[in-house]
Amino acid sequence: MRNYLPILLLLCTCFLLSCNSSDVKDVLDLAEGVPRKTIDANRLGVNSFANDRRFGEISSQLNEVRDVLRLNYIRVLFAWSNEVQPTPLSNPDFSLYDEISSNLPPGTETLVVITGLPDWMSDPQNWMSGNPRTDFVEQWVKKVVNRYARNRRITAFEIWNEPNMESNRQNQVMGFLGSAENYVELLADSFNYIKSKAPTKLVVSAATTSINQDFPATIDYNRRMRDAGAQAYADIWAVHYYGKQFENVIRDGGVADFLNGLDKPIWITESGAQGVNEQLAYGEQVWPYLTEHIFGLQRIYQYQHTEATPAASTYGLRNLTSGFELSDLYVWLRDRP
Repeated sequence: MRNYLPILLLLCTCFLLSCNSSDVKDVLDLAEGVPRKTIDANRLGVNSFANDRRFGEISSQLNEVRDVLRLNYIRVLFAWSNEVQPTPLSNPDFSLYDEISSNLPPGTETLVVITGLPDWMSDPQNWMSGNPRTDFVEQWVKKVVNRYARNRRITAFEIWNEPNMESNRQNQVMGFLGSAENYVELLADSFNYIKSKAPTKLVVSAATTSINQDFPATIDYNRRMRDAGAQAYADIWAVHYYGKQFENVIRDGGVADFLNGLDKPIWITESGAQGVNEQLAYGEQVWPYLTEHIFGLQRIYQYQHTEATPAASTYGLRNLTSGFELSDLYVWLRDRP
């Protein structure tokens, strides 16, 4: 068998010589394995949608975030859906969102994601303006902002969720697939309205699918958002981070290069791992690493508080599997000093 070791050593040497000293250290760290470090809970929040009462009443779920997990940042979802508005002529039913907003715990800050379409928006004949993005602003963004802008515990609005996700047909309806420019049009119209009605509320850009995955397509969508002027219409740049792919953080033109080149603070609005015994290790390895490499990273929102999926595959800090209802990350957050 041919001995390939000299060739491999030569390739590794050439690669290392092409890096600066800090890059070399990062590459060596990756080769040895990124170490686990203590999670900075002060910058940690959680996605807590409070839409499954098997985990308790809305008030008890939200109070659990503050009182048991001792987290101050909550991300909730205000989706425009069939349940909220089943027909173009029906009035939106805000009862779920009213209950969530009225039970946000004192001392917490809530990020509201404004997203989603009812099925009837798939038919262009139902677009009042002839433009689905304009309709979304007129029929949903403005109504949500008008209704909840005075709630002091709601401190930020995120406009849409993962506009580049091809499996979400709503992105096709909105014209986002292949056109970050169309998304920025929506962001700009939403930003201008929110700032006119509630200037102290933060506007957060939509996070794409996990920025470290599907390289370079996902980060390229972020670049096109930036180039279309998104930074002018957002106070915070949001990203999602799942998996690991540390090499895509530190590579030239990778995640760190891109995010460190923005002039906005960074929030990771979704991140986490599946499995009740996998979440703590993931958080201890991934989140400190990202904090060290992304200089403007202010917050990380774990995904998610509750999820009725099997314990072995759940993202939930809590699930419904008997004997495995709490993840190791839940226990760490609950029991930390």
